[in-house]
Amino acid sequence: MLDTGLDFALYRFPGEREPHLVVQAQGEAGVMDMAKTCPGAPYTEEPSGFVFAPFIQTAKIPALLIRPDVAVSGWKLIDIESRALGKGRRQSLSSIEIDNRNVSIDESDGYKVAFRSFKYQLDRENYQKLVLSFSQLKEWDGADKEDEYFLRAMERFPDSMVYLVYTHRGGRWFGCTPELLLEGYGMKWHTMALAGTRTEKSGEWDAKNTAEQRMVSDYIEGQLQGLGARITRQGPYTFRAGHLFHLRTDYTFHLPKATCPVRILDLLHPTPAVCGLPKEEAQNFIRLFERNKRMYYGGYLGPLNIKAETNIYVNIRCAQIRPGGKALFFAGGGLTRVSNFSEEKEEIIRKLETLPKALS
Repeated sequence: MLDTGLDFALYRFPGEREPHLVVQAQGEAGVMDMAKTCPGAPYTEEPSGFVFAPFIQTAKIPALLIRPDVAVSGWKLIDIESRALGKGRRQSLSSIEIDNRNVSIDESDGYKVAFRSFKYQLDRENYQKLVLSFSQLKEWDGADKEDEYFLRAMERFPDSMVYLVYTHRGGRWFGCTPELLLEGYGMKWHTMALAGTRTEKSGEWDAKNTAEQRMVSDYIEGQLQGLGARITRQGPYTFRAGHLFHLRTDYTFHLPKATCPVRILDLLHPTPAVCGLPKEEAQNFIRLFERNKRMYYGGYLGPLNIKAETNIYVNIRCAQIRPGGKALFFAGGGLTRVSNFSEEKEEIIRKLETLPKALS
């Protein structure tokens, strides 16, 4: 599949043994304006495909929808379809500007300056929370062994969505994300609040992580109540993703009528787990003052109305695969008034190691 030059998504959901494949057999993935999709359209006319959306949509970094010309599940059918599609010129680059980010976080003046700017605003209570991200270009042998590493990731991240996505516009991305944004159909849906990070499973969570989790939970519950949803909550509880542990709360919610999933996504994204509070003000501040270009990190991805199901995950624990055996790894951390530079820097380092460490 990697050699066809076609836009595709290979992915596996938590708990599954075999993956799914969506391929657009002709042309490139379509551009979507998620905020303007489904304005009163009947449910049968909603978009269908694999959505790959950025943290902030722009003309250069748009939300993409891979048309499901081929949509199959299981290795046997995936192999049959891949052979039938044949081989062509492999596409490595994208229309996204290729920049070098070789500097580590210890050497990065940009991260230090951004941290000071973010903390200044938090100390003055202009925001409850702001999420600061960082990315680093590293040598990675997985850049030439995506199929092998996909299999390895399936084994080592059983409770995460594992994916490999290629689009002409966005390039090749690989990730193992534990954070569900939206799953379901019609009137019955699921989502989660995932926040807080540590390396130990047992023990009490500190005040900062507990407060972060509460912010995300309160935000999600508020957005769902605005839809008139009946909500059932489970948690918070400690959840493992790779070598890290998080606080997680699960939500099942019923809506009063069948609702286009894009409308729900527009309400939920971005959650405080990847953005901050207040939502719109935090997103604008990040766009202006964060030194890191997030691209599709912190966005979301997954099948949208494919075979009557929607399963969308937040794009964290991910990397953009670059030519020459390299990958651009992304990570982020939530900042509050009690955050300090050394602890936040160490959290970023741990998150950047999630994929290389688990898959080496």
